[in-house]
Amino acid sequence: MINRSTMLIGAAFALMATSTLALADGLPLVTTKPVKVSAEAARGPIFDGKNVVKDNGPDGPTRDVLLAKSKDRKVEAGLYDAGPSEQDIDSYPEDEFMYFIEGGVKLTSADGTVLEVKAGEGAAIPKGWKGHWSTQGYKKYYVTYASGKAGK
Repeated sequence: MINRSTMLIGAAFALMATSTLALADGLPLVTTKPVKVSAEAARGPIFDGKNVVKDNGPDGPTRDVLLAKSKDRKVEAGLYDAGPSEQDIDSYPEDEFMYFIEGGVKLTSADGTVLEVKAGEGAAIPKGWKGHWSTQGYKKYYVTYASGKAGK
């Protein structure tokens, strides 16, 4: 039986073209073969690898593991680990689908609508969304799409 995480990662790769990007150590970021992330690795060990991007910005302390990026650099898929944060969002920068592995988030839209998403649930946020983001921390799979110009 295929679990939800496997289906999400499979869907992300179905959207993506083969990339020839390389990591700093010269290893390919995306190959022509499927990439597997076990449930155990996604809950922690994958965030300790040498290719993890760490930051301490508006999302609190974060760790980002990029799994794939499309050739045009508009679509990305990966895992993200964030600490507690409260922030107002003036305009969400891209379309994003996220599936929470641990923790969750409370999204309060500018019109007052509240959406709470917790572990085992997914959510989609459209580019341009305005509101308030509140979390005690989480781990998630994500797929983003940066429309318009070539992605980052």
